Amino acid sequence: MRLVGRVNLPLLGIVTLAAVLRLVQLQRIGLRGDEAVYVGQAGVLAGAHELDRYFILISRGNSNFLLYQEILSVVFRTFGVGDVSGRVVSAVFSTLTVPMIYWIALTFFGRRSALFAALMFALSGYSISLGRLALLDSTLAFFGTLTILCAVRLVHTERPGWLYAMAAAGTLTIQAKVTGGLALAVAIVYVAFARNVRKLATPRRLLLAVLAAVVACVPAVIQIVQHWDTFRDFLGSSLRRNSAVPWYYYEKLLLSYEGAVVVALWVLGIALAVRRRTRGDKLLLLWIFAMASFYSLYSLKAFNYLVPVIPAVSILAGRALGSASYSLRRPQLLRWAPAVLALAVIVAAVPNITKAFDDRPYPGLREAAKWIASETPRDAGVMVLSHGSAQYVFAYYAHRDSYPFGRFNLATILPGGEIVPASDPTGGAQTPRDWVTEWPDRLIADGTVSYLVYYTPWADDPPTEDQVIRTASQRRLQMFVERYHGQLVHVEYRHHEARTWIYRLTTRRPRPALELKVNGPMVSVTGSGFMVNSPLTLTYNGKVVARGRSDLNGAVSVTLAMPSQSPPRSLLVVTDSAGRYASMVFPKPTISYRTKGQHAEVSGRGFRPNDLVTATYHHAVVARAKADRSGNVLLSFPVPQHTYPKWKLTAADRTGNYAERTLPQPTLRTTTPAGRVSVSGDGATGNGQTLDTYPGHLPKSGRVDARGTLSPPAFPLPIPCSPTWPLVGRDTVGNYSTVTRLEARP
Repeated sequence: MRLVGRVNLPLLGIVTLAAVLRLVQLQRIGLRGDEAVYVGQAGVLAGAHELDRYFILISRGNSNFLLYQEILSVVFRTFGVGDVSGRVVSAVFSTLTVPMIYWIALTFFGRRSALFAALMFALSGYSISLGRLALLDSTLAFFGTLTILCAVRLVHTERPGWLYAMAAAGTLTIQAKVTGGLALAVAIVYVAFARNVRKLATPRRLLLAVLAAVVACVPAVIQIVQHWDTFRDFLGSSLRRNSAVPWYYYEKLLLSYEGAVVVALWVLGIALAVRRRTRGDKLLLLWIFAMASFYSLYSLKAFNYLVPVIPAVSILAGRALGSASYSLRRPQLLRWAPAVLALAVIVAAVPNITKAFDDRPYPGLREAAKWIASETPRDAGVMVLSHGSAQYVFAYYAHRDSYPFGRFNLATILPGGEIVPASDPTGGAQTPRDWVTEWPDRLIADGTVSYLVYYTPWADDPPTEDQVIRTASQRRLQMFVERYHGQLVHVEYRHHEARTWIYRLTTRRPRPALELKVNGPMVSVTGSGFMVNSPLTLTYNGKVVARGRSDLNGAVSVTLAMPSQSPPRSLLVVTDSAGRYASMVFPKPTISYRTKGQHAEVSGRGFRPNDLVTATYHHAVVARAKADRSGNVLLSFPVPQHTYPKWKLTAADRTGNYAERTLPQPTLRTTTPAGRVSVSGDGATGNGQTLDTYPGHLPKSGRVDARGTLSPPAFPLPIPCSPTWPLVGRDTVGNYSTVTRLEARP
């Protein structure tokens, strides 16, 4: 079969059509999150050092390699770094897949079916949509199709050069995306079952094929060696990712992108292949089955994963159309049948092709990032509603420190290259909440994040309230806007609809907080969490006592005189211009108690300076003294003759500030070695008599030293004896303590 000759005008027209559909108006919308990551990585490879802070040269998702980024970096070195260039590379790979499809179909089913197959892929709304995005999948589809083509040509021509090409192409497919290994596996199975090429499998040729694969995978080997630990961690975390979608997710997805007519042609082509089961049919069915089964069973689902399947179903659909064009009985109609069928396919595909150019589902993140870059301080950090990657749009376009807000199971690359791994809170059963519950408050509190960006996807015209707050992350971000008193500073519109909102945070804490410190007659008030650079009013007991202003961090520091009266329930309230406030009572006085022989001392602090402080015990005055200028006081009085656990010692000044505590009660401890009871204790009144009584009789008496410590000699264990009976120790002024669990031991 002669494959090279005069120009194939129909194929050239189809390739041109595919290129136009994939290349026009690529600049209408900005990069999405994943696109920004890949283009940013390519920029780093191309030497764009301003991007080094935001992107690392390793994939976070399924630990994919950097083949697409390396190819794109070559383009960047030639034409400069740009978002459109990234999409052009993807579009070119998608377009170049068309002649690969033609060649495979031509080998198996003839020229007419091959042209229909190329046309089906060129008009595929799904392939067009992804071919217009700077993602890995169009590159994956190209190299995967090239691998299958090399296997087909190897079996068809029996030339060993195709074996080496298949090995190299298969290795490049894996580097485009790890799942590309499926295409190589399909190619190997196809070649292995072809009897006519077994004679080619000599040790020398197999060694050369392995060598070709090794040479092709050198970039991947270098990446693994340089980043082995990170690569392993990313791969492990990616295996925990899953998507909560129905089993028919991909069926619904393809129907929405392709339309019923195109999908019906795919199904017809598959049915015809099952019926005829030629060599080409078996290969294509294996191709479809391997990839469709894997992506259906794989727990993580995504809208872009099925692109490698489209070439196979396009070939089978083209084969069905080619067969249909030959089935007409009238010769005069047979000549026009291909053109009529091609026109019908184009008409059926137009509505879905139009959707590929519809940018309404994409919010104006690029424009929002450029506004951030031009209208905010250079050190202002941004937090963006994200499923793990949207924040990198701001890193790429604005060169700003940006962070995600949302629930996702991906590692996060912080500005500067620090890697924050995704947590696994419940063995992978739930999506981590790190970037909803932990990181946002921390980054806002230390001033790293100053702006929040909220956006909503398009659904209806106009959007309903339910769509604006339809996810938990969206609702929680709105709560953060309210909690940190965010001010709306910019709105981006798409098609006259508000799509992206930028809020400037005016405080660093969810709620203001205060601390008070009494220093003699003055009180220092410090606080944080107020609106930045806002006038503040301080009121106490309903009256204004001071005014101040918060700094650029929302903090405040004010010194005021101690109020002449400070009732315990009166509040000091600090309020900013937005009505945010914090309140607290003045520091409550504290007292400590100790005894020296028959005398007790109470030391206190926090009372009103130079005010009279009165100490009472069980409502009886026991001492009075005047506080010094710092609010400290010392009161001395005889140890009370009777103390009970419910009685309280209270020290209060004349303005109502007070402190109280219970007096320490005596303690009693016993041991029972060798049938005798040894008693010890402390806390009794010093230099007094103590009596130890056991129900109904007095087993022993002793004395207490000047420190209130009891240590009488041991006495025999009373008979009878019960663990529930108390041993009571009582001093001469009525202080007492009890202990139980005395018992005879065999």
